[in-house]
Amino acid sequence: MERKIFSSGYALSIPGKSKNVNEDFVIFYEKEPEGTVGASNLYVLTDGLTGSWHPEISARFAAKKILHDYFKSHEFVEANKLALAIRNASNEIQAYSLAQGKKMGSVVVSIAITEGKAVIGTIGDSRVYIVRNGKVYQITEDQKSDQAEEVAPHESHHVPETRAIGLEKDIVVDIYDGIDIHPNDVILLASDGIISYIGKDEILAASQADTPKEIAEALIENGAKQEHNSDLSVIAIKIYDENGILTVVRQPGTLPEDTDLNKETHELDLIKRSRPRQKPAEGTVPGGKRRLGKWPVLALLAAFAAVGIYLFASGQKGGGIFGPRYTATPTVDPVLATMAVIQQTSRAEENIRLSMTPTATLEPSATVAPTDVPAFIDIDNPTVGALTATPGAPEVDTTAEVATATPTAVLTPMTPTPIPVDKGPITSEIDQREMVYVIPGAFTLGSDIQKDGLANAYEELPQLEVYLDGYWIDKTEVTNADFLKCVQAGSCLGSTYMNLYNPDDAELPATYVSVVEAEKYCEWAGKRLPTEIEWEKAARGHDGRIYPWGDEQPSQDNRLANFPGFKDKVTNQSDGIFKVGSLPDGASPYGALDMAGNVWEWTSTPFLTDYYQTLADNAPEGTDIIRNPKDPDITANNVIRGGSAADTELSNYLAYLRSTNRSYVNMISSFYIGFRCILPDTEP
Repeated sequence: MERKIFSSGYALSIPGKSKNVNEDFVIFYEKEPEGTVGASNLYVLTDGLTGSWHPEISARFAAKKILHDYFKSHEFVEANKLALAIRNASNEIQAYSLAQGKKMGSVVVSIAITEGKAVIGTIGDSRVYIVRNGKVYQITEDQKSDQAEEVAPHESHHVPETRAIGLEKDIVVDIYDGIDIHPNDVILLASDGIISYIGKDEILAASQADTPKEIAEALIENGAKQEHNSDLSVIAIKIYDENGILTVVRQPGTLPEDTDLNKETHELDLIKRSRPRQKPAEGTVPGGKRRLGKWPVLALLAAFAAVGIYLFASGQKGGGIFGPRYTATPTVDPVLATMAVIQQTSRAEENIRLSMTPTATLEPSATVAPTDVPAFIDIDNPTVGALTATPGAPEVDTTAEVATATPTAVLTPMTPTPIPVDKGPITSEIDQREMVYVIPGAFTLGSDIQKDGLANAYEELPQLEVYLDGYWIDKTEVTNADFLKCVQAGSCLGSTYMNLYNPDDAELPATYVSVVEAEKYCEWAGKRLPTEIEWEKAARGHDGRIYPWGDEQPSQDNRLANFPGFKDKVTNQSDGIFKVGSLPDGASPYGALDMAGNVWEWTSTPFLTDYYQTLADNAPEGTDIIRNPKDPDITANNVIRGGSAADTELSNYLAYLRSTNRSYVNMISSFYIGFRCILPDTEP
């Protein structure tokens, strides 16, 4: 039986020796010991932007807001949950700073640990390390020109950059997803200040301690011995199995509470006002009034505020509340170009190089000019295991959906139509892919909540009768081999996260493809991306079935879909992404394969929660069938369909695999998102 994994952490921070105010904030909450084994534990380190207005307030607010929004979220995907929490905090800081007419911001690094997996969300150059089997691995990008080098103990000065939350709306959040963690791993969240005073030797020595508290104290002590002007902050997390955790005395952490910037500013102001009066200093005039000029008065007020803030921070219970930082650095990798990008690591021991024998970097195509972005750096051998990313990928606008948008639909009363003809499969001319025919006609769009207990009443209702003209759709998802042809033709831009050049991966679905690059591929092949309604019809046919094959739920025995944890005994494929077409019994009524599970699939449709209701509301009276509805004319994240085999979806995969499920992601690409194309039938 697989062992359960537990985490226990400790957070610690001290201000710089020449500073009265600690501009960092560290906070965590371990939900798992409260009840459900495997529930998320979240650890957050923030670092107020030096030179901004009240960086200590930005850091304090951001950390508490992220903790609260993460645990209140109804998102199922951990990466989305963490990225949204960080973006929410960023947007509130930005709105508040605009209202105040002041620049505000904070760096953030956070890690959520759930069921033996870790998800990291970060903005800036604070680092995450994993110590495993006597080796130290740097997980996050350092975003500096010397990022592949270990920081020397004397390097305390960093050139300020400006990448932090609060500086722009809907900021990019770098996400590292699906990281496998093992018992006895030590995970460190380290601020920019502490990084300057610790290297591999200090990390390894500290990690030998028995408890997270002792590890954190040892690292902070190393920095405190120096003449440091930076705040020093670290969160140390130790991973245990179900036996080891019984010996651990856990720290209480901090319960998630909602907050706002007005509240944080007011509380700090009250603390400043409640400071005890000092004895009159020499130089007072008769009557006890000290004569001070304008600037000394201002300086004194600032000093009181600083001391008050520091005392407030040091008086908190729980995992500590301090940290350091200069400023964040800008995004190095333009591929990380919307709110979040999954640097997917579900194939962790291979792709993230987090093993005893790191593998060499794959060579990119000659047509690609990569920018080095180390995702996992072995400090013993920093050039091994560095990943590269391709510059130039266009950004996708992640602006929230427009509530008042009205999708366009052409509606006519039901009229007799000719009997549709099944024109059968074809092989597309350019990319030579097999395509199956979806005959013209009406089908049932959306869910029946009486029949489908997993239906989403807000997004999948009402059920509608929709007529679509005929079209061909790719029988399987586009593969790495297919996408490589487009790259070699100069029409597509391949990411170095993709495994395009490994023959063993040729028949795997092409992933790490943005919706923009998916559209480019389809255009190159003389096709286009399907709308979400076209995708749904191709997946379920006309009879309202729940899954492509019918209403039976997929299982280990029936081999209908590749879902989280599925192992195929026939093909000997282990859990994870399978070669396309591996499970033919799960075909749709039209013969399309893998439309449930394996990887999610992009559609051309921007996500609108009440899209179906809007179509119904705009239908003229007496209309029975909506004919060839168009995508809503809004700016929003694209709908993805079909579910995947990602471990993070284990508790909800039956809902995601349904043909009617509508989802979206706040990311530009992922290891678990692919696509297929359609070819409209221009001859009725």
